[in-house]
Amino acid sequence: DLERTIKGLPYDVQRAASSSDGPPTPRRFSFAANAFAGGVALPLAIGCMHPLDTVRTRMQAALHGEGNFTQALRGLGWKGFVRGIGPSIIWAAPQGAIRLGCYETCKSALASGTLGPGPLSVSVSAVVADLASSFVKVPRELITQRMQTGQYTSGWGAVRSILQEDGPAGLLRGYTSTCLRDAPFMVLLFFSYEQFKSWKIRLTFADQGPAQVLSPWSDAETVLWGGVSGAIAGYLTTPFDVIKTQVMTATGRAMSFREAVRAVGPFGLFTGAGPRSAWWFCVCSIFFT
Repeated sequence: DLERTIKGLPYDVQRAASSSDGPPTPRRFSFAANAFAGGVALPLAIGCMHPLDTVRTRMQAALHGEGNFTQALRGLGWKGFVRGIGPSIIWAAPQGAIRLGCYETCKSALASGTLGPGPLSVSVSAVVADLASSFVKVPRELITQRMQTGQYTSGWGAVRSILQEDGPAGLLRGYTSTCLRDAPFMVLLFFSYEQFKSWKIRLTFADQGPAQVLSPWSDAETVLWGGVSGAIAGYLTTPFDVIKTQVMTATGRAMSFREAVRAVGPFGLFTGAGPRSAWWFCVCSIFFT
């Protein structure tokens, strides 16, 4: 396997040539370093793209007949684009920290164990990381989406109202539908991103030889392939996202997964697929950079 053969080749050929200790291995970061990076990157990405996420939420919730992009834009107004942006950014920091820290740690452990480096270790790590961060992510999305659809005007007011109506369990409404959406999403996202990196290794090996095979991606490559990975994963998991939005924004008693499927219907499962794919392209471009 090419990736196993070239493992350990230096990023800096000149430094390796002057070193008597042999070629250095690619640098690995600690859990704390990865968590810090994730805790900064995710809030930044989510904050930048929040207005587009609001449009997508309004389309999927189908409030006031806003079933398409133009209607959702007209129904928001200028202030509507930033509804829920504060709580979303605040909650995104621990979510991003837990997700990236767990992903890199789990991937390193599995890659050095019996699974070895490859698609299976990447997929398992992605799911583990997402489940670990889900207890932060679900309340964040619940509060944000209810503010985006105009049910609440402040994050604290949303938390207080949810606790009064449904108790602490109310903050996890939509947990099952969120996991059903995000488990395949994370597998598609990280698997495709790692696959793009593998293609980069193979192309570099063929064009420039093994000495440059582990050279880092340029910023443009990171932005492009990180974004493409996010757009692919976002589009393919849109049906689960629509159902999750219906469950989270339903008023009154909790809506079940089956009820949400019936309410959406087969023709509504890809509502908001365009804005969702564009949102994830931009978010992942920023996040992976």
